[in-house]
Amino acid sequence: MILAWPLLVVAAAGLAWRHRGVPGGHGGPWFAAWLLAGFLMSFSLITGFSIGLLILPFAAAALIWVTTRSPHLVEASGFVLGIAATALLIVAINV
Repeated sequence: MILAWPLLVVAAAGLAWRHRGVPGGHGGPWFAAWLLAGFLMSFSLITGFSIGLLILPFAAAALIWVTTRSPHLVEASGFVLGIAATALLIVAINV
């Protein structure tokens, strides 16, 4: 689980680099898709071996799908915001 997560992120970065010249999705909906992919990936990492193993295939599919459809840096910044949203959710639950 811990090894699969970075491999998926590196594979997605490689796909985005290869598709960088392809016209793809721009704007808010694609930012939201990247945000969802970041949320799912980080949530699957945090939950680890409990439900993380069940979420990881969906997270990987979402990440690869959005990487090939919208490989733009502005929209891809939503991935980082999705990770932050997961952290905020964990903080909100534990307060």
